[in-house]
Amino acid sequence: MTDDKRADEAEAWLNTDKELWRESDSYYSPSIHVTSSNGIGINVGGHVIVAPVKRWHVAGEVFFCVNPSLSSWRWKLAMWLLKQKPSV
Repeated sequence: MTDDKRADEAEAWLNTDKELWRESDSYYSPSIHVTSSNGIGINVGGHVIVAPVKRWHVAGEVFFCVNPSLSSWRWKLAMWLLKQKPSV
């Protein structure tokens, strides 16, 4: 292997993510970052999900039922769920 090959491999693994938030100073704590391709990455328990911001928004609408046009009880349930602390 040549020195040029090693330099290319080192660049391929360069972390270009920009961390926005980390729960604590621990490297393994949950965190949110922006990737070089402008995806939003959320890391919990060492598992990272990366998606464009519009997909995160759609996921939030679907998962949390965050849609003001929903019936009153669904809207109230969604708002209550958003206030709950995760069990992770």
